[in-house]
Amino acid sequence: MVPKSDQLLIVVSILEGRHFPKRSRHMIVVEAKFDGEQLATDPVDHTAQPEFATELAWELDRKALHQHRLQRTPIKLQCFAVDSLSSAKESVGYIILDLRSVQEKKTAPKWYPLLSSKYTKLKPEIQLSTALESDTKPQTEGFKAKEAPPRDGRITPPLSGLDPKNLIAVLNEEEGYHQIGPAEYCSDIFILSVTIAFATQLEQLIPSTMKLPEERPEFFFYYTLLGNDVTNEPFTDLLNPNFEPERASVKIRSSTEVLRAYLNAQSNLQIHLCCGDQSLGSTEVSLSGLLKKSSPEIEQHPVSVEGAFTLVPPNRVKQRLPPMPLELAPTVGVSVTLRKELSSSEVKFDVCVCVFFP
Repeated sequence: MVPKSDQLLIVVSILEGRHFPKRSRHMIVVEAKFDGEQLATDPVDHTAQPEFATELAWELDRKALHQHRLQRTPIKLQCFAVDSLSSAKESVGYIILDLRSVQEKKTAPKWYPLLSSKYTKLKPEIQLSTALESDTKPQTEGFKAKEAPPRDGRITPPLSGLDPKNLIAVLNEEEGYHQIGPAEYCSDIFILSVTIAFATQLEQLIPSTMKLPEERPEFFFYYTLLGNDVTNEPFTDLLNPNFEPERASVKIRSSTEVLRAYLNAQSNLQIHLCCGDQSLGSTEVSLSGLLKKSSPEIEQHPVSVEGAFTLVPPNRVKQRLPPMPLELAPTVGVSVTLRKELSSSEVKFDVCVCVFFP
């Protein structure tokens, strides 16, 4: 087990806001997301100075913290206005916190402006402070973990009877995971994450004949992760696409062998650059290399694959046109991560397939 002193809490204190418009029919709420886990404040009155006075915290160990800092995993705070009559929710802006700036001492509160704010004239801000704290949960008296049985004695699933083409991911809504393979044998937990990190030369995807919306067209990346449609934060400038890295994660319950067979049988992950309902270009990322056959790496240390992927416009695919020069090619930086989580009586290992970016 991980030593008690290595268990940490990332604490974000959401204190108050200023320069907000007064909207008597609306409440305001802040949702914070880190590594696929989302927390939220209670709704408060949408006044000029909303009082949140809320602490949000995520648990992790030092090894995971180090990995997230290397990957520059962001903490994203999204601010919403909620209509108290219809319950309609609209985004009014967001804040991105750099995990590398969170230290093991509480920092003085700081005002952060809302990015992409709906209230452009007022320029609202939210006061935040961050800290890393030791997770000092009381230990249950008299509890002693039983010795784990020898690994050689573990029951393994009859893989010879499984056809990879028939493996499907079944969502367990109550527990919040996708089951792949027989539940009685496939009980390890994995976290599969995809991060869209950067993009370049996107203007190459827009031919002169293409018609775009007249008023500030918005562009975004779209993909499907185990049946879940995912889009990133829209941006408007193709020449200098400015968006924060965003990660989407799904929890999987399976086994290493069955999950490897499932990933090898799946089509590549398709990522599209879109404007409205129109795909301007796409790329494919193979997931089959995440779990290599007969490789012990997943049980030993994180593994990674690095690269940037070229976006190909639909007409180039259909017409089989020659590829454009590499320095002019539109690209998107993608990170696909698979992490294995073991039970508390076992050592925890991480398996990562990451793309690190310039």
